[in-house]
Amino acid sequence: MAVTFHPFPRLPTELRLRIWALAATPRLVHISARPTEVVRWRRIAPNDFSSAMAPPAVMHVCRESRQAAAYQKAFFTMVPGEHEHRYIWVDFEQDMICLADDRVDWLEPYQADIRRLRFTVPPGDRGDLLFDVFGSVSKKLMAPFTALRELHLAISEYFCAWGSTWAVCGFGPCARENVRFLDLNTGLLLTGPQLEMAYTWQWQQGGRLSLLLTYSKVSSNRSLTPSYYYKLNY
Repeated sequence: MAVTFHPFPRLPTELRLRIWALAATPRLVHISARPTEVVRWRRIAPNDFSSAMAPPAVMHVCRESRQAAAYQKAFFTMVPGEHEHRYIWVDFEQDMICLADDRVDWLEPYQADIRRLRFTVPPGDRGDLLFDVFGSVSKKLMAPFTALRELHLAISEYFCAWGSTWAVCGFGPCARENVRFLDLNTGLLLTGPQLEMAYTWQWQQGGRLSLLLTYSKVSSNRSLTPSYYYKLNY
């Protein structure tokens, strides 16, 4: 049951602004991107963007909440027949930009603004191709994301096999310790070294990933306990 705190407007300004800041929690912002269609032989912008995400709640409360929030208009798209650009509210410091595919190049011209990114390895042949070439192209692929500090790869097929790519992959400006691999089937979120160990266990030693929870060490002599496992709401 919602409770209205009527004295809120009488709180000191500094306290109210702090409350508004705390109300703006990190989000997973799911975005679809595609190249802009040619309109009358010209392109309005490099790419079009859309999102089913509702605007952040603090942007609907009052003028003060909107001014205090760190959100900004981004991912502008001009729709034919409309006079104003559509946009998506984003806090690049906190929000994780999530793509349903691997076309991170379609995030232009916002690549340099994104701090947290998640892209999805497609199933099928395209995912197989990405797996084969990712070690050689990953560093170049992520280079435009000059402010990137956290990266997640969402994977639905052959999750453990991606552990074999860890040693040869580069992630541009993003520190390797801030890279995670997300199993879309289970919600399991692993670091690169953890996924590499899971790959060694499952594919080279014939074990099953579920059995790792019963062991405290693997062949690399690094502990792998249940505390290493995380779940994400996606």
